[in-house]
Amino acid sequence: MGLSWKERVFMALLGVAAASGLTMLVLILVKAINVLLPADTKFGIVFDAGSSHTSLFVYQWPANKEKDTGVVSQALTCQIEGPGISSYTSDPTQAGESLKSCLEEALALIPQAQHPETPTFLGSTAGMRLLSQKNSSQARDILAAVSQTLSKSPVDFWGAKILAGQDEGAFGWITINYVLGMLLKYSSGQWILPEEGMLVGALDLGGAS
Repeated sequence: MGLSWKERVFMALLGVAAASGLTMLVLILVKAINVLLPADTKFGIVFDAGSSHTSLFVYQWPANKEKDTGVVSQALTCQIEGPGISSYTSDPTQAGESLKSCLEEALALIPQAQHPETPTFLGSTAGMRLLSQKNSSQARDILAAVSQTLSKSPVDFWGAKILAGQDEGAFGWITINYVLGMLLKYSSGQWILPEEGMLVGALDLGGAS
């Protein structure tokens, strides 16, 4: 079965999240958070729920492109306090509560009028994959708790799911090549496909992945 357009959009966003180290370096250099945002900017929020911790990423892209297909850039990153959500087996509600502080920071950045149209998604990786294999009921309870928290926020919540390891690896590979300009380049005031060349590989050594 083919992926829905929502799933395709957030596969791309989660791919960008997989290269958080590179994007954070870019943010530090250009201080992107302090740049005034154009009126036609759209936003998306991604929670990257890893085995040891969860991070929130806010992405932005120009909405004046055809079908809102502007190039995505990172506007904010926030590391949630505490361990990964898979650690909250004894009290799943705390997994949802732990997300609120960073979510509030993200909502403060995004204009309030755009909150209801800001897609928000949580993707969990190795920690939740392992928990799901060990105790699927506990994993479902944690996903239900974070879903309840995010569905009550003013954003457009698209769901919370456990990502397959193959998908996580693919996202990282796409992101690295995207950031390095192997898939798309900016030249002479426009974005163009680069000439055929060598692509690079990616190796994920993070957490339990």
